[in-house]
Amino acid sequence: MKTIVRLSLAVLALGIMADVASAQLLGLPAYNYAPAGAGVTVSGMYGRGLNNASGKANSAGGMITYGAQMFWVGAGASYFDFSTAKVASFGGNVGVNLPLGPELPVKVAVVAGAGYWSKSGTNNLTVPAGVTLALNVPSPNLSITPWISPGVRYIRTSVGGVSGSTTKFGGSGGVSITLPMGVGFDVALDYTNFSGASPLVGGIGLHYTFASSGGGM
Repeated sequence: MKTIVRLSLAVLALGIMADVASAQLLGLPAYNYAPAGAGVTVSGMYGRGLNNASGKANSAGGMITYGAQMFWVGAGASYFDFSTAKVASFGGNVGVNLPLGPELPVKVAVVAGAGYWSKSGTNNLTVPAGVTLALNVPSPNLSITPWISPGVRYIRTSVGGVSGSTTKFGGSGGVSITLPMGVGFDVALDYTNFSGASPLVGGIGLHYTFASSGGGM
């Protein structure tokens, strides 16, 4: 009997993964790109699930990111409406720019992140990792950068002391637009490939970079 119960809980845990596995901050696209240039960037984003697998729930969150010539590191939090329950998640990411040369409009970075949430005996850890490709579109008064970040997501969920884990393909992408004074706008999409229940999440947001001097992605 105990074995049947444990197996049932494990199946439930894997089902919860398919419903809410999205990026490192729950309910928001994995923002695997450092907006604007070097310096400290404060960003906020509103997210919404776009299909049934995502729960079509609303979310909101923010991050603080420090960017330098060769890397960036960020941390943040989000607030997610999972059915009728309110869930807060915490996470961050890090990216390392590959040395391709400053004259190239294409930037490539290796990225990884982590996010965690806990609610009513259910705990979830999501670890996305991948590669980000960003293209700097020439523009006289704007920094316009479309980007895409394919990779994998390791997801571990426990319910009532029973844990289940899986690794799935996923990815995010979007466009970042930054004005000369450091104010910017962001749009992004996020996808995780679960068989029959693949969450698709969209997000829009704003960012502001302090002491920007270029040199980021």
